[in-house]
Amino acid sequence: MPKGRRHLKKARERLERIIEACEEVEAGRLDPFAIPVEELIEVVRELFPLWEEPEDLSLDARAVEAISSVIRAQSEWVKERSTRLYMDPFLVEERISAIEPEALALLFLSTWHPIVELEQMTLLSLELGMKYWSELPSREKAEVGLEELPGAGMAIEEATLEEERMEEEVEALWMELKQKAQGGSVPYWEFVMADTYSETVRRAYLTSFMVSYDYAKLDVDPLKGELVLKPRRKPRKRPKERATSVVIPISYEEWESHAS
Repeated sequence: MPKGRRHLKKARERLERIIEACEEVEAGRLDPFAIPVEELIEVVRELFPLWEEPEDLSLDARAVEAISSVIRAQSEWVKERSTRLYMDPFLVEERISAIEPEALALLFLSTWHPIVELEQMTLLSLELGMKYWSELPSREKAEVGLEELPGAGMAIEEATLEEERMEEEVEALWMELKQKAQGGSVPYWEFVMADTYSETVRRAYLTSFMVSYDYAKLDVDPLKGELVLKPRRKPRKRPKERATSVVIPISYEEWESHAS
């Protein structure tokens, strides 16, 4: 066999091995990150000038498509774990092994709550509840139509204004977060903490709306294990009925521990 043809045969075999390795990833038998994508792309680029026959060009296209499937699998792997606030088990093991046994025992005791359920109302929730019940119309007025209630239009207008004020406060908090983050992220507790407990609860309350309506993203720093806030350049403005709820309870004792 002429030397040139032997060279072409070896080149085709290299492409076929690349395709076979990528197919192993697609079949779920191989870790997508075990494939050196950049090296494979370089091999395909190096071999491309050799191809003249349509069959060889078709083989080249199959190799590129196979490499693309590996990149897609890597992207899906990262996306799945980031949306679940995934933490690598190796990092967890390393952090636990670095803690002294006494400190680990104290940490366990401080977070151990041997109860079925714990519910707590914040001062803001109590205030909103009192306002709601104090503004309810009497039973006699409630039995007539809404259009006949005196001041019904004013109540609706006040509710609209209250919602607008809430949106303004959320946007102001979003601008503050963008200024502090400077293109990066800010620790959650550092951002919501204030000089008083009530102000801290108010900032946490507004922050939950800021995250729910996609003004910012709440994530976990995999190395430090702490919640962080990352502002979006522009809010996504998705419909409110599709917004997700973000609830992080703040007890007075927890506020004191972060404030100290």
